[in-house]
Amino acid sequence: MKRKKKILIILTTGILLLMIAGVLGGIKLYRVHKAHQCGIVLAFDDYNPQNWEKYFDLFDQYDAKVTFFVCCGEPTDFCYHAAERGHEIGFHTINHVDLLALSEDEVYEQAIAPIEVFREKGFELTSFAYPKGSYNEELNELLLQHYKVLRGAWSYELVSKYQMRNGFVESLSIDNIHYNSDEEFEKAIDVIMAELDKNVGAVVGLYSHAIDGGNWCVTEERLEYVLKKAHDMGIQFYTFKELQEN
Repeated sequence: MKRKKKILIILTTGILLLMIAGVLGGIKLYRVHKAHQCGIVLAFDDYNPQNWEKYFDLFDQYDAKVTFFVCCGEPTDFCYHAAERGHEIGFHTINHVDLLALSEDEVYEQAIAPIEVFREKGFELTSFAYPKGSYNEELNELLLQHYKVLRGAWSYELVSKYQMRNGFVESLSIDNIHYNSDEEFEKAIDVIMAELDKNVGAVVGLYSHAIDGGNWCVTEERLEYVLKKAHDMGIQFYTFKELQEN
């Protein structure tokens, strides 16, 4: 009887050890997969809350989380709604001003002082996008004392996830004004996706301002082309904050 009990204990222990090893192995494989997975950091700038919120369901359809770089002095209803859906709130100054044209005190008022206002109301601002993509190294040095990541606005740049944790990164506009036709837009996106697919763990920043037919917007059809293409290729959508924390 004692021998049977001992055998049962040994078998049970062995099964438990195998189960634990399987779980740990699965976690390790998942972490490796996440580290190797390439991605897109999709953002919308300025402040178009009614327009943006209309497309929350579309983002959900393709499992896309977005960073909204807002221009406002304090969190609005939109900020809370976006956060509830898993999106990030980044900052873009209070009044969408060119920081290079301001005094140091004005830069503080427009880009730094609101951090505490947002923090008191439940938002930790860690990502900042330069209005008009206008910056210099002095601004980078100043703002990186208060934000983890600063985003530009003028170029397509593949970077590693590690580079997205801290510092300055560029981003490419997908606004309608830059593309003469849907075919030209799709071709440009296809090139970006192909480059991402060849570079393990790489990410690229893309941004627009609203989802519409205007010059400084991206049409719904073009946006969905990006979302669907990435989804079909297994390319992940990240927020800036998500990459800062991983």
